[in-house]
Amino acid sequence: MVATSYLIQNATVLPFTPQEDGSLDLQPRQVDVLVEGDRITQVAPNLEPPTAQTHVIDATHQLLIPGFVNAHAHSVEILEKGRYESMPLELWMLYTYPPLQQQHLTPRLCYLRTMLGALEQVKSGATTIQDDLIEMPYITPEIFAAVAQAYLDLGLRASLTHHAINLPLHQTIPFLGDFLPADLHQELEDLEGLSDQDWISLFKDLYQTWHQRDGLLTLALAPSAPQRVTPHLMHQIADLSADFNLPIHTHMLETRTQAVTGPVFYGEGESVVSYAKTHGILTHRTAIAHGIWLTNRDIELIAEAGATVIHNVVSNHRLCSGIAPIRQLMDAGVTIALGSDGMSSNDSFNMFDVIKAAGLTHSVTQSDYSRYPKARDVLTWATQGGARSALLQEDIGAIAPGKKADIVLYDLTTTSFTPQADLPIHLVYAERGQSIRKVFVNGQLVVDQGQVVTVNEADLLAELRSLLPEYEAYRAERVRQAERLVPAIEATYQKAMATPFPVNRFSQLDRDFA
Repeated sequence: MVATSYLIQNATVLPFTPQEDGSLDLQPRQVDVLVEGDRITQVAPNLEPPTAQTHVIDATHQLLIPGFVNAHAHSVEILEKGRYESMPLELWMLYTYPPLQQQHLTPRLCYLRTMLGALEQVKSGATTIQDDLIEMPYITPEIFAAVAQAYLDLGLRASLTHHAINLPLHQTIPFLGDFLPADLHQELEDLEGLSDQDWISLFKDLYQTWHQRDGLLTLALAPSAPQRVTPHLMHQIADLSADFNLPIHTHMLETRTQAVTGPVFYGEGESVVSYAKTHGILTHRTAIAHGIWLTNRDIELIAEAGATVIHNVVSNHRLCSGIAPIRQLMDAGVTIALGSDGMSSNDSFNMFDVIKAAGLTHSVTQSDYSRYPKARDVLTWATQGGARSALLQEDIGAIAPGKKADIVLYDLTTTSFTPQADLPIHLVYAERGQSIRKVFVNGQLVVDQGQVVTVNEADLLAELRSLLPEYEAYRAERVRQAERLVPAIEATYQKAMATPFPVNRFSQLDRDFA
């Protein structure tokens, strides 16, 4: 492919470059930006096109910022969009990730469902996604390839995981074994997954084939959660992370049930965070999805390790999980990123929904309004924080020479920016992506005037719709299997809620009005 150059002239630029105090430079300035190949090469006033072939874009009255990073998502959930009212995670997972499932969708359907989410994401200004590929009982090389190819065809940057769960369900949720009928207990015990050695071998094969493909794809290691993976596999994952300098992408303390998991499974005073540290997967390369039911000691351990916490605020509310201690994490110096989570717990990959919710939620957690996160904090989480979670902070998240050209142009004459005041506040609270005019990823124009130009969206969606009856038949069996486990999970949930725990992350309105 011949490298293309673009000169974006007279743009209003928010650089998002890190400052000495750790904040980002979000002061607007009128400059030109030169993109050559996949990178930004110059940011300065009055630049001249370096060649006659350089595409010149007049960006007068347009805002240029880095693309957002969706730091935690699950493309495997996309066809579950619009299915569920709010319910606790442990019940929801039965339907979305049925533990008794053994059948996979076709790779083509997996390709199309990935494309559906990727189209929505890139058209709403996010240029990188961390896609945590949970397939039960495990993802196959063919499905991984289908997902990866969808991102490459669209031109979206993606960090892809090879998700690992190698313990049966009743060994990952406290009390569940007490409520399982004998037949279900045996079925869960008999499920066959990958051995630790097979998992490691498959990951290395995927890494060899896909890591750094086309300058867009990277791989991450994904022990699902400390309580879902054997200590032996956690240590092997830690070694791989160190050897290949790869992120460890995991879930920790999303729910109150998971909060009591630590003391119930590992002993009084223990948590899944300390357990993760003991077995090597809490490091400066670790990104923790959710982190809601963290204790003060958990936050200290995360800060000491230099790990990142990915805040999935919309999903956290949809799954009745609670309010993450974001102010405490900020005070401890923990890097924060933002994620949509999957579409069966969010129903959208539009990062503006997450950004606005993240800006609003934490202003009702205390009376000292000076400590509420500001719009600039939220934008930091959506860019540099997300880049750090994928270990891509040297390449993306800022408008500066040497950075990858993952950039988005917004029309400043739209209603979202009229009257024009503080641009970060407009981005967090007024915009939803409707002002986007162009999106570049890796120096390639992917969206132009609201239309994706790298693939035929209409044809892809028509093909997907033609295959949905196949999915509905597949899904009906998943639902049947899930509902066999509902009574045991409901009993487990109630027992976990009744088990004392020193931290509360739920709203207190019910108590206030009792």
